[in-house]
Parts: sequence; C-alpha cells; structure tokens
Amino acid sequence: MNKIVPLSAIDDLVNDGDSVALGGGWFANHPMAAARQLIRAGRKGLRLISNIGSIDVDLLVAADCVAEVSYAMVSLEAFGFANHLRRALESGRVKAHEMPGLAMLIGLDATGRGMPSLPYLGPFGSDLIDRDPGLMRVKCPFTDKDMISVRAIEPDVALLHVTRCDEEGNAQWLGTIAPDIVMGKAAKRVIITCEKIVDREEIVQTAAATNLPGYYVEAVIEVPFGAHPCSHVPHYAMDAFNIWDYSEIIPGDPRLPAFVAQLRGETEEEYRARVVNSEKAQILRTLVDLGRSVTEVA
Repeated sequence: MNKIVPLSAIDDLVNDGDSVALGGGWFANHPMAAARQLIRAGRKGLRLISNIGSIDVDLLVAADCVAEVSYAMVSLEAFGFANHLRRALESGRVKAHEMPGLAMLIGLDATGRGMPSLPYLGPFGSDLIDRDPGLMRVKCPFTDKDMISVRAIEPDVALLHVTRCDEEGNAQWLGTIAPDIVMGKAAKRVIITCEKIVDREEIVQTAAATNLPGYYVEAVIEVPFGAHPCSHVPHYAMDAFNIWDYSEIIPGDPRLPAFVAQLRGETEEEYRARVVNSEKAQILRTLVDLGRSVTEVA
C-alpha cells in the first residue's frame, strides 16, 4: 500500500486539540518540518508529548499552537532556556504536565504492548508521584516491594523523522532514535517524515535497520533536511548558527511576529532555500564527517 503524501497532508492528519508526540531528543532528530507545517496549518490547542524536547516544542509554543505540554525536559541546552515555553508556563497560557522521563517511556510502552499500565521502581521521593494522576504507588504481587505504576499513554498522533522509508512506511533510523519507537508503537496515527523514500528492495536488504514496521504508519512524507536546524546523523549536524539566531528572539521581542509570519507564509521548499542553501548544507554534512573521523581516531 502506497502511503506517500505531501507535507501539506499534515493539515488534515493533525487536528486542533490533538495530543501529538514529537520524536527526537536534545538537538537531534526532531520532526521540525512537520512542526513547521503545523504552524502553517494554524493548528491550535495541541497537547504536546515530548520526552527530551528542545526547539521543536519551544517553536510551536512561540507560534501559539499549544495548549498543554507533557514533558520530562525541554531545553535549548548551551543556548539557554526554552524561553517561549518557560514564559507560557509561568503565565498559565500553556498547561504543564511534568513527569519523569522514564515514566513517560514506560507509559508509551504500555500502550504499545496493549497494557493499561506498567510498573517500575521509582522515582521514590519525588513530589511528582502524588501530583500526577497517571502515577500510582503499588505493591509487587510476588515480593510486596513498593513500585510505581504508570498509566498507559496513547497519543493521537506521533510525528517522527527518520533516515529512510519505503512507500509502505517501513522506517529506518541510521543515527539517533531517542523515544521514537515507543512513540510510534503507542500512537493512534503515525506520520513519518524522512530524508529519502527508497525502494522496498533496499529496505529488505537492510531489514535489521527497520525499527518501525509499516503497519504502524499512516503516512510517509519525503522532506530532505526535515530535522533542521536539529541534527540528523549521518546526514547533517545541528545548525548552531540558526539555533543561536532563534534563541535571541525571546518572548515579547518585536521580531517574533514577523519571524512566525515568515514560517507560516512560506512552503518547506522555500524555507530550505532560504535557510539551508548549498553552502550551509555542505558545512553541516562536513561536520558529521569530521565528528566521525575524530571518533575513529579516538
């Protein structure tokens, strides 16, 4: 079954108010082209689920697409706080649902396994246990040991960016995976963006790299540099120049409305032509090669 659709199909596949799981972690592999398309579509009231979020979450909050964020951590790392999220949480414009990162992964995994909940050992001593209705203290029926049970988490949609995928949705990550697989197995709908759509034969020849089978996937979208400005190893490194420029546009900055309007008014192809020209693309690819060389020498 051919599941290939254009990026604009996200307009119909993600609805206002949906719970949306965003793949990737730190500054790696976030589905940024899909996030930009949500901004173009003018989505409102999204309930984001992010295990280790960064510019993906912050950008959607800055564009006023978000009503709630479930997260373990959201940070711009060396570039400072995720200021748009921070200000939105402080003002109450966006509702916060902070939970332990491992608990989030276990809750997603529970849905993927068809379980209403799954237990684990921790995080004892944290106030989050009593504040989160999705976490409950239980006893192991065999050892009577204290445990924490995590209610299953089922996102409406998972947006995941992968290295390559065939038309049936068989998806392969060749670098960082982060929480993508458990998100993909838990969500009601999975939308894959990929650097390249390849023939089924290429997927079959490298079957061990197929981390998410096509029967989980509803739509496949080819978007080169679809994780930009985040990295997508082995193809390109993080665009620190772009992220630095973004981090300087803080809440209340008079440049923010024009920044969001530009993203909303341009196609992904126009974004790529403006921000990732051939020289920038070569630099980002070279940085990956240099990192690989250093690792091999070490």
